Amino acid sequence: MAPNPIFISHRSEYGRTARAMKKVIETASHGQIDVFISEDIPRGNEWRPSIEHHLRTAQSLFLLYGAPYEDWSWCFYEAGYFAAAKPAATDRRIFCLIRPNVNPPGPLSHLQMLTSKDQLIRELIGIFERNAIDVDASELRGLVGKLDSGLFGEIREFDGYPRVHFVASDAELAHGAIPPAAQFTGDEGVLGDLFTIQAQSVPWCKVQKLANTETGRQNFVYKWLEETAQILLAARENEFIAPQAVLIGRGGRRYRTLLHRARVQGDGDYRCEFLAIEEVGGPLTGLSSKLLSLLTAIRMGYRFRSEIIQKFSADALSSDERERRIQQIPRVIEDLTVESRTRGNISTEDFLAAFDDVESEKMSRLLDYWPILERAMYKSLGLSTDGKTVIRPGLVGSDVERYRTVHKAMRLLNIEFLSRSCARVAQIMKRPEQELTDSAKALEDAVKALTGSDIETAA
Repeated sequence: MAPNPIFISHRSEYGRTARAMKKVIETASHGQIDVFISEDIPRGNEWRPSIEHHLRTAQSLFLLYGAPYEDWSWCFYEAGYFAAAKPAATDRRIFCLIRPNVNPPGPLSHLQMLTSKDQLIRELIGIFERNAIDVDASELRGLVGKLDSGLFGEIREFDGYPRVHFVASDAELAHGAIPPAAQFTGDEGVLGDLFTIQAQSVPWCKVQKLANTETGRQNFVYKWLEETAQILLAARENEFIAPQAVLIGRGGRRYRTLLHRARVQGDGDYRCEFLAIEEVGGPLTGLSSKLLSLLTAIRMGYRFRSEIIQKFSADALSSDERERRIQQIPRVIEDLTVESRTRGNISTEDFLAAFDDVESEKMSRLLDYWPILERAMYKSLGLSTDGKTVIRPGLVGSDVERYRTVHKAMRLLNIEFLSRSCARVAQIMKRPEQELTDSAKALEDAVKALTGSDIETAA
């Protein structure tokens, strides 16, 4: 009777270790024991029937367990299928290979845990003996020793970066949109910090609902959600989009979520892992309210230039381009308004007070132009005066010329606004030439003193 084979269950990240273990067993058994891993399935074949066939015929199953935060649902399924295929058989066994510093997974905690190469060697010798296969224990020990770090070595993780997981049906994602039932999962404290929703699992539709609230708009949830959808769908096509949106979470903390890995699992789930990286941001400290308003206004002026004036030119528009502008321009304007409050709390009084009387009057005139131009922009887009309600088709007929006029006016306003604001900052920061000359000499003397000290110490 031919020896029964061994099934090695593992996540794709541990494929190299699984292949090495397969080679060790087949070498030590002189090719008399066949070892199956999922990578053995030829491309194009039906993978699930093949896996289930090998689970039914295997004598032993080795589960290579790694980090607890990884998704092991498919490996647990394989172990459960293996056990259920022949429940009365007493000679079929499951071995969970686990690192010494890791707690056993709950679904398999009743099984025997192998936490060292010595334990693995002992169990392999037992399998060989039950199948009447002669084994060289010294050779086996040498072969298994090469697997030690891959199977039982410590897994080092990123420190300080909490993780957020995303899971959805891959079949549903094929339609090009995130299904409402898709889930964000993770530590409830992490999800609470990000979404102010204290739970271990938050559905996509619930985050969408939050995004449409006043709080969600102020915290950029809708913008983050829109960008994250693009990142998730792009990753599915092996494309990477660098995150730009910042999510303002609990207590005003700012997070940027960086895609760490993405995969389609054997059970049909599409899973992604994000690192939630806290950013340094928010209003500057240690500045007067006048200078703070002025610096924030310059930042927002440059953003307005790149995100409105340069992005949405007054060229001839296709129907798709018209629709895109009608949808996006009001949102960008609202983004800029919200961010200006978040970053600098600009007040008209503080901003104008940063200038002398003559310049203040000129800047006041520019500020008075803005609401007129904003309303004209929304009118050209066929929107209400607040930019939130469609009242008629936009960017058609006379609205095309109105759009071109208001776009030109906004460009001219932006040029003058930035020119006068930057000049004022330069004026505030400028120092007399003699003072700069004296400072340069003092700096040079300090560097020479430090360099000389180093040389003397080295000597």
